[in-house]
Amino acid sequence: MNDKDEIIIKEYPNSTRWVDGRDTIGTGNLILTSKRLTFLNRVELSDKQIEQIRELSAKATTSRLINYALTLHKMNFQIPLSLVTWVRIGLYSLLPFPRPCLRIFCLGRNKEEELSFMFNIPLLKGIYQWEITTVWHWVSVINRALRR
Repeated sequence: MNDKDEIIIKEYPNSTRWVDGRDTIGTGNLILTSKRLTFLNRVELSDKQIEQIRELSAKATTSRLINYALTLHKMNFQIPLSLVTWVRIGLYSLLPFPRPCLRIFCLGRNKEEELSFMFNIPLLKGIYQWEITTVWHWVSVINRALRR
């Protein structure tokens, strides 16, 4: 696969929370491409940055557009799919009701690291789509991408 072949497989925009224990580290977009998993924190863009994104959107590849977005916030990150070891549904304990979360295990510098994400589902959409089904769908899509 070359640079032009990277495609977006799945995205959960604007309301994915990256959590660690009881702390929310960031809120933004979770993007799964054919090569990597990317988390982009929400940012306020300047007019110049908006113009750069418009220009990139018109002529750049998905890979270049994501690479540019990664530079917009110091807490943005990407994980190559080759480093992801496994994915599962976990529980995020917000008492009194635990909530499902996406747990991703990947190879870090010296050990396996765990990342957790929660999806905020808008109220009207939440009437017919439960949070557990959203997390389950992400687990299955990521596992399919890992098998490719």
